[in-house]
Amino acid sequence: MLRVFKTITACIALFLCTPTLGQEGQIPFHIDCDTAHFHYVDYIDSMAFYEIHMGEKKHLNTSDEKLKLAFYVALSHYPELHDKRITLKLKPLVSTMQAQPSPNFIIKRKSKRSYRIYVNDNPDLTGLNYKDLSFNGLVGWIGHEFAHLIDYSSMNNRELLSFIAAYVFDKREMRRTERRADKETIKHGLGIQLLDGVAFFENNEKVSRRYRKRKKKNYLSEEEIIADIKRNCD
Repeated sequence: MLRVFKTITACIALFLCTPTLGQEGQIPFHIDCDTAHFHYVDYIDSMAFYEIHMGEKKHLNTSDEKLKLAFYVALSHYPELHDKRITLKLKPLVSTMQAQPSPNFIIKRKSKRSYRIYVNDNPDLTGLNYKDLSFNGLVGWIGHEFAHLIDYSSMNNRELLSFIAAYVFDKREMRRTERRADKETIKHGLGIQLLDGVAFFENNEKVSRRYRKRKKKNYLSEEEIIADIKRNCD
């Protein structure tokens, strides 16, 4: 019965907000609107529920239970992705996470397209270990990757191919895309979670100089995230 109660509580928490802030004291800001703060222990018994309701077309190729649960908690804020084919995999990256359409998208119908979210499993490349993120921050950063999938899923194959080329070769397009994804994450109710991850990043002295510079140039700052959260709370 206790397990059932915890599962129900976790489900209710997806829709009800509480005024709790921050990643164990890392966020010194006050945001005057209802917010939700996600703790791993509050959701640990809900994996079966998430897999039944959202896991049909999801392939999570990792044994990391915290990462898998963060994936589903973030996905619960993106109902438009529940019927999409999404694979989660670990691989070496020069960033913490990366969202992509599957390489065969060009020969697939838009409705049959699948997507991949990669998570860096070699912290030596960036100085940041995703496992050090709080559960709350992890949900926010996965939410950012889901925001990219929202973008991709709105494009036909020709548009998506053109977008990929622009993202790779045009630094301005990269900046526009990443900042748009941050704003979409906030619109989907994961602003505090995104902020937690960014605060952790900014306060982590192990992050490489190159990665820190790229993050500062292309993504919303803490102050911009807070301002956007407030705008979306009005």
